Amino acid sequence: MTTLQDLRPTTRERVQDIVDRLGIAMTTKYDWCFSNTGGPYLVNIWHDNMYEENGDIYFVDRTSDWADENRATAIQVQLNRASAVSSLIQTAYYTKAPVNVAILDGTRKTVGLRETSEAKQRELDSVLWYPHHKDKDGRIIVIRGRPQPDDFDPYNEEQQDQKQTPVPPPPNKVEGSGTAIFERDSEIVKAVKQRAVNGCCEFCGKEGFKTASGGFYLEAHHVIPLNCGGPDDVRNVVAICADDHRRAHFGEDRHAVRDRMIWEVLAVHYPNDVAFFEAMDEKSLDIKRSDSGQRKLEDNRIDN
Repeated sequence: MTTLQDLRPTTRERVQDIVDRLGIAMTTKYDWCFSNTGGPYLVNIWHDNMYEENGDIYFVDRTSDWADENRATAIQVQLNRASAVSSLIQTAYYTKAPVNVAILDGTRKTVGLRETSEAKQRELDSVLWYPHHKDKDGRIIVIRGRPQPDDFDPYNEEQQDQKQTPVPPPPNKVEGSGTAIFERDSEIVKAVKQRAVNGCCEFCGKEGFKTASGGFYLEAHHVIPLNCGGPDDVRNVVAICADDHRRAHFGEDRHAVRDRMIWEVLAVHYPNDVAFFEAMDEKSLDIKRSDSGQRKLEDNRIDN
């Protein structure tokens, strides 16, 4: 029987050779995961982040935790790569797809306040791994060589012990000159734009144009508008291009766009907050059904 110690890599396979063997399109060799649309999926995992228990070898996807803990010191590309790993594992979990794992060993250290690493050994495991279930904190456990049971339904998995962050109340409204103005936290806008991968629209993926200051231009959009009871919370705000922002407020498909932003963008970033997004979904339906809600969509302010 294979043990965890048996899996410690002793050679250094090239990333290019691994993705070629799996038939996956190559991005940059420094990425932490790789995939084609619909699979196959490949993720790099450090050997010392793996565990052995009751005959199973597994790892727990903690990339979202890592990003939250290191957001103040990590460079943006590290945060982007962590988000990509979390998204890949989530996709494999909900589609019940296997994951290829390249096992890493090497040097990991903190320089100043920033974590750095160098993989000195890398080997693709010949056995597939399977996203199996979630622990009490909502983290996905990925097990080597053991597919999920046939009756496993990730959408109905019981998560009674999982903490759900409650939906915060909408911000205070300040009346002025006959127009309702809602208080907004500028730090939320800043955090959401830092979350956008490589300055690209979180909805369509198009890169924002370069600004005079050297950054990328994106606009912050409250998916459930503040004047419709939406919270001023990072889980309700996306960083999007100007075209998609106008589309979200005025497009004939704006209701479908809003629902996609909730489930395809925000829920992927914050997978542990199911109750929050279910409440968002209810508000989205209320807007669609209400004439006043639809009118309020066109009364908006842009945070750029």
